Amino acid sequence: MKKFNLLYILCLFAGLHSCSLDEFNPSGISTEQEWSTAAGYEKLVNGCYYDMIRIVYGQAEDTYVFVAEAGTDLWQDVNSSNGGWSQILRYDGFAASNSMIREPYSGFYGTLSACNAAIYYAGKVEGLTTDQINKLVAEAYFIRAHALFAIVEQWGGKYLPTEPMTSPQTNLPCSSINDFYNIILSDLEFAMTHLPVSHAVVGHVTKAAAYHLYAKAALTYSTYTDGLGGATPLNQTESRELLIKAQNAANYLISNASSLGVELYQNVAEVFDENNNKSNKEALFIVCHSMIKEYNPRGNYYNRVWKQFGAYANATTGVSLEGIVPSYNTIVNGVEVPKVSKCNCYMAPSKYLIDLYCENDGRYEAFFQDTYYVNNANNTDKTGYTWTSSDANRYGLDAGRIGNNSFDIPLGDTAIYIPRSTYTQAEKEATRYAIYNIEDNYKDITQPLKFFPSLKKADTPSLYAGTNASKPYSGADCIIYRLGETYLVAAEIAWRLGDNNTAAERLNVIRNRASKNNDSSLSISSSDVTEDFLLDEYAREMCGEWTRWFDLKRFRAFESRIKKANPQITSFNKDIHYLRPVPTAELLLLENADEYQNAGY
Repeated sequence: MKKFNLLYILCLFAGLHSCSLDEFNPSGISTEQEWSTAAGYEKLVNGCYYDMIRIVYGQAEDTYVFVAEAGTDLWQDVNSSNGGWSQILRYDGFAASNSMIREPYSGFYGTLSACNAAIYYAGKVEGLTTDQINKLVAEAYFIRAHALFAIVEQWGGKYLPTEPMTSPQTNLPCSSINDFYNIILSDLEFAMTHLPVSHAVVGHVTKAAAYHLYAKAALTYSTYTDGLGGATPLNQTESRELLIKAQNAANYLISNASSLGVELYQNVAEVFDENNNKSNKEALFIVCHSMIKEYNPRGNYYNRVWKQFGAYANATTGVSLEGIVPSYNTIVNGVEVPKVSKCNCYMAPSKYLIDLYCENDGRYEAFFQDTYYVNNANNTDKTGYTWTSSDANRYGLDAGRIGNNSFDIPLGDTAIYIPRSTYTQAEKEATRYAIYNIEDNYKDITQPLKFFPSLKKADTPSLYAGTNASKPYSGADCIIYRLGETYLVAAEIAWRLGDNNTAAERLNVIRNRASKNNDSSLSISSSDVTEDFLLDEYAREMCGEWTRWFDLKRFRAFESRIKKANPQITSFNKDIHYLRPVPTAELLLLENADEYQNAGY
C-alpha cells in the first residue's frame, strides 16, 4: 500500500504542470506556506514523478517507446500507411506534426518544471534537518537530470530553465548541448552524494540509479568531439576526463551493487519474469503503475507499453486463429489456459535482431514470445479448436484438416508456433498446430509481415487490468534503468579508453548469465570487442527498453547500422535525423518558432 499511497498523492498534482512549458507558479494561494512545510515539501517532491507516470512511461499513448526505439536497426514497420507510427519507423514524411513526439516532449518538460519547483523550495523548508532536505531534493535533482538527458539527446540544445517561472514564455532561448550536460552532471553529483540507498516507498529513486545515469550521461557527453547538434566540440583531453568519470561511477556501482541494494539475476529469464515485476532486484529506476485505477494519474488508462511490440492483434492479417480470442479467463471449460491480450502490432523486430541470438543464448527465449495457445473452443464438445478454412488458408495448410477432428487442438495446447528454424511444408502438415516460419515472414526484408515473434519484456499477464482484453492495460511497473545495462556501459567505456580486456570481462558477465547453462560458452576475448559487437550486445540485452535510439546516436552509427540491418529505412538524413523535431503544438505558442525548430524540419 505504500506504493499506492505515493501514486494517490501524485494524482493530486494533475493541475501542477499540464503541458511542456506551463511552468509551476509559486505565486498561487498559500504556495509559500504549503511547500515550505515538511509535509508540503514531500508532496512537491512526489510531484516530480507525476509526468513520468502520466505521460512518458505507460499511461498515455505510449509514444515515447517509439521515440526512443523506432527509426533504428532493431524495429521495422509492418504497415507502411500507419500514419505517424510509420513515419517515425521509416523517417518517410517525418515532421514536426508527427504525433509520436508530442507526449514525450510535453512529459519531459513537465517533469523539468516540477523538478525546478522542488529544487527552488528546498532552501525554504522548515521543520526538516539539512540532511532530510538534501535526501528529498536529491530525488528532484536525479529526475531533472533524467529529463534533461532525454531532452538534449532527442531535441538538442533547447530551452533550459532551472528555476520556476511566474509567467508564460513565448520567446524561448536555446541553450547549448554543453550547458545541458553541465547541469545534468552537476545534478547527478548531488544525487550520488545525497540519495539514500533505499526508500520505504517503492518507486522513489536511490543512490544506485544516480551512479548509473551519471556513467551513461558522462559517457554520452564524451562523444561530442564532433560538434554534433551545434555542441562546442570537446577536445580529446576533455573527452577522456569524462570517460574516466563515467568509468569510476559505473565501476563503483558494479563493485558495490549489494550494499547499494541491487544485484544481477543469475538466470536471464528472471529479469523480466512477471513475478519479479513489483520487486525487481536488478532494477535501478522504475516508474510505478497500479492495479487500482484510483491510484493512477489517468484512472483506468493503465500502462500498456508491451502492446506496441505484440504481434497478436486478433486480426486476420497476421498471428490469429479462431481458437485464440482476447480474454482474461484462465480456466475455460475446466481447462487452464493463459490470458491473451490484443496488441497493436505496430513494430516488428528486424530479422537482424532475431538472428543476433545464437542457439545457446537464453535471451531469445526469455525476451520473445513465439508460441500461442488455444483458449477458445469451437468444436462440438467444447474441448478444443477445429480448423476452419480461413485459418488453414492463412497458414498455407492442406484443406484436409478443415473440420477434421483428428487435427483438433485441445484447450491449453499450442495453437501457433513461429520458429527460427525453417520447417518444410510436410513438417507443417504433420502437426496439429499452425507453424509460420520466420524466414517466410521476412521474405521481403523491406516489408515484413505480421507473423513475427513478439517482444515480451513488458508483458505481465498476471497484472493485466480493466475488464476488456481487447483494450488491455497493465498495472506493471516500467523498468527504466537496470544493472544489466551498467555492465554494458562499463564495457563501452573501457573500450573507448582502449582497455579491451576489461571490456570483454564486463561483457562476459552478461553473456555468461545469458547462456542457457550459465557456462562460459558465450565468452568472448578482447579481440572480439569492436563497435559493431558492442552495438550487437546492446541489442541482444536491451532491445525495447527505451535505449536504442540513444545508443546509435552515441556511436554516430545510424547510417551504418540501418544499412546493415534495416533496409526498410531509405529516408534517413544524417544532417536532419540525429535530432527529433520540436512538435508543432509547441511551435504555435512561440514567437521565435523558426529559430527554435531543429534544422530540416
